[in-house]
Amino acid sequence: MDREHLGVDYLLAEAAYLVRREKEATGNAEPAEGYKRGQIEKLKEFATLNDLWIDFNTLSLSYLNKGGENEVFTGNEDIVFKLNNFEYAGDDLTNFFIRIKAHNHFFYNVAYTLVGFAYNSIHEFCAVLVQPYVRAKREATEEEIADYMEALGFEMDYEDE
Repeated sequence: MDREHLGVDYLLAEAAYLVRREKEATGNAEPAEGYKRGQIEKLKEFATLNDLWIDFNTLSLSYLNKGGENEVFTGNEDIVFKLNNFEYAGDDLTNFFIRIKAHNHFFYNVAYTLVGFAYNSIHEFCAVLVQPYVRAKREATEEEIADYMEALGFEMDYEDE
């Protein structure tokens, strides 16, 4: 697959369609936790059929940090690569794609692009996301973040959430 000529959201849309279709095909035949396993298998097949596997051992990237669901790397000053293990998706990967779409809608200046799939350092299947590398002179305060999110129309359900 020639990734250079695909639309920016092509892989994201195609992968989201696959996991949604897998859930619909499974229906009520499996408990909810079975959805995620089947969805991951479909994404692995998709990655193989479309040459979307990324081998991080062959790339000249520097490890930056690890968060709740991401291992973060960079190879230059402009972008970061995130290996997302779908931890926050729960038992249905559809949630992951909804979150990415919402993020890209509200934070289009730091939108995610799905570029492929890989295994992280503990051999978990991951989506490989690319995002602009944002450097700040300081971290935003919780109050600044809350004010910004409120200005976007969000309401805080819980403190620190």
